[in-house]
Amino acid sequence: MPAQYGPKERAESESKERVLPTNRARAGIELHRMRYVLGFGIAGVVIVFLLAWYFLIRV
Repeated sequence: MPAQYGPKERAESESKERVLPTNRARAGIELHRMRYVLGFGIAGVVIVFLLAWYFLIRV
């Protein structure tokens, strides 16, 4: 039984451009909430390092 598609047909189908709807093309998280998570995380790390410096080195 012959294969359904040969190498030529596979190469042609892989090179065709796919057009997806906007919602499917994004397929990820929206970045407007991500910036707050990143900001709070960086602020938390800075605060922890400042507290560690204050209590471990200054005292």
